[in-house]
Amino acid sequence: MRWLDVCGPPGVGKSTLCDADWPPRGIPPRDHFPAEWGDFVECVDGLLARINGHRSIGACRSMVGRSFRKMAAVAALDDSRVYVQTGFAQRGLGIGWRMTDMKMNVEPLRDFFRLMPKSVGVVLLRADVETVQARNVARGKDRSFMVPLMADSMALLAESVAPLLELDTGESVDTNRERIAAFACARAAES
Repeated sequence: MRWLDVCGPPGVGKSTLCDADWPPRGIPPRDHFPAEWGDFVECVDGLLARINGHRSIGACRSMVGRSFRKMAAVAALDDSRVYVQTGFAQRGLGIGWRMTDMKMNVEPLRDFFRLMPKSVGVVLLRADVETVQARNVARGKDRSFMVPLMADSMALLAESVAPLLELDTGESVDTNRERIAAFACARAAES
């Protein structure tokens, strides 16, 4: 199965755009990764070692492992549809905000985004910082502190990944879903 990797800061609207069609735990995980992911696995291990002292390293390792198992299952599925959900790009942003929080340069993430298994492409969701932070507070799971910490990683992703679709989630959900579907369809036809 091919996939479109959707990413952005917490509260930007990833779940709103993706979960209706593809529930986050809707695909049973797989513990065996494709052999061609070897260099990417090594890169991720190196980045996780860099942030090993971060207060949230346990959560980061857990999310990275879950994404690897999910994306391995997606890659193995014999299905003509395009899976549209968070995946590796979101994990890169998660490693990146922790690097920024630890006063590290995020430049090593360039290799992450270059080696990251890509299928159809990446969708980077954006909204103004105040809106995203307010959404975090309103939903009662306030992770608004991560929003400014992701800025450098998001800029690096935008420079490093192609094909890339950037969307402002200040637009309507229906409009953005249509844009994502059109991008997925066009990219799937080309790949």
